[in-house]
Amino acid sequence: MKSLKECINPKASRLNSKSTNIILLVLSQAINLILLFLFTPYLVRALPREEYGTYSQVLLIADFIGILVSIAVVQIAMMAFTKPNYPFEDSLKTLLIFSGVSALAGMFLMLLSSLFAGHLFNNPAITPLLILFAPFLLGLKLNNVLNQALIRLNQSKFILFLSVGTNLTKLLLAFIAVHYYHSLVGMMVVYSLEPLLSSLIQLWKLFKMGHLNGKFNRQIFREMAVLAFPLYIVELLGASYTYMSGFVISINLNEEAYAVYKNGSFEIPVIGTLYGTISTVFMGDMSMLIHDGNHLTLANIKRKIMTTTAVILFPVAIYFIFFSEEFILFYYSSKYAESIPVFMIFTAALLIRVQNYTDVLILLRKSKFVLISFIIFVLANLVLNLLLSKWYGVMGCALGTIVSVYLLAFIQVYFTVRELGVQLSDYVDWKKLILIVFISSVFIAAVKIIFGFLSAPLWIILSSSISLTVPVLIILFIKLRFMDIEPMRAIFEKIPIFGKRFYQMLK
Repeated sequence: MKSLKECINPKASRLNSKSTNIILLVLSQAINLILLFLFTPYLVRALPREEYGTYSQVLLIADFIGILVSIAVVQIAMMAFTKPNYPFEDSLKTLLIFSGVSALAGMFLMLLSSLFAGHLFNNPAITPLLILFAPFLLGLKLNNVLNQALIRLNQSKFILFLSVGTNLTKLLLAFIAVHYYHSLVGMMVVYSLEPLLSSLIQLWKLFKMGHLNGKFNRQIFREMAVLAFPLYIVELLGASYTYMSGFVISINLNEEAYAVYKNGSFEIPVIGTLYGTISTVFMGDMSMLIHDGNHLTLANIKRKIMTTTAVILFPVAIYFIFFSEEFILFYYSSKYAESIPVFMIFTAALLIRVQNYTDVLILLRKSKFVLISFIIFVLANLVLNLLLSKWYGVMGCALGTIVSVYLLAFIQVYFTVRELGVQLSDYVDWKKLILIVFISSVFIAAVKIIFGFLSAPLWIILSSSISLTVPVLIILFIKLRFMDIEPMRAIFEKIPIFGKRFYQMLK
């Protein structure tokens, strides 16, 4: 039965439920990324640069093939599970078969790539690792669909415990393989099998809930196939920024140069994926608004999502731009000092990662505009990577990639605003975004100057400076009403002792 509070204010109840899901999903990503964040410094120090570069090249090829056979299954799942006219169980069964077949094709391509990748990259050590890593794709593709299903069923808490548990187990076994057995092969086997284990547990959970009794639905399959192809092309082109520069560096330079690039191009834990989590939770609401033709309300929701994300993301991004040298030297050691400029460039890209730029166009069934924008992006990315890599090496690839990403974002915002029939100011709160960047930059620059006069270990400089800047700025922007914390009230109230007081202070 519904509670009295839910009956009186069902809208507030739904907002609280969505806020809880957002918090749990972000927490899940946060813990996993922090675990990886803590493990990576050990790995880069334990492995020689050529071995770390080889490991990174295996991941590069696996990611590329994973995208090649993805058939946009995540986007399709997000839409299929929110359609009221199809039984959830039938959608799930159809999607599992759909993604399973594509995953098997990916495994075949991984095995095929092992025949020539060593020669292409001039690195024969990569060949056996590609063969061992092939099962990773099967687990990953199933995991993507099953995660979306569990999110739809409000099982965010289960996702949290499962993902953290399997990830922690994976990293512990990887540590044993590298530290005690000095075996890169052993570590790759562990990484390969972890997604499969996670998928099996997710299937067990859905079976216990009674959601695996669906049937393969030809109508759902036909609709997915029609939607999938343009989305697949878009996903393939859009993800090119993650692999194009990697292939350019691996082919024209070597695995050590790619290790430098890889370590500079990593994302700050949680921050880079925050917008995606929020967009996933609100996808159902946005779909209903489009169905009702309420485009202005949808634009205002996206406007609030962007500003809310910026309140958290911009201070962190700007901090790491100013303190990039200290961070890289502390995190990777002087062994990867060449990664500093690459890290600065990629961190600057976080300033546009305040929303999912394609979700509205996809929901509007305007995939052709997404396709056009990605074709422009890929051409710009390819030309800039080839030219700038010749002049500036690894840093040139980073610069070319990020310039292309900014170009893509601006084009997609233009198409979205035009198709919604709203003003740009209805969709993007430029004034608040610019103010957040300006205030954060001035404050963090001042702190950077002050710390420049201090002589202290890097960990003290980093921990002290980030504590004095990021939390202060986020609280300031909340107090300035740049972010509405009312939907998160229920979350604060569940925090013992100081939760309610902290909420009142922020409000």
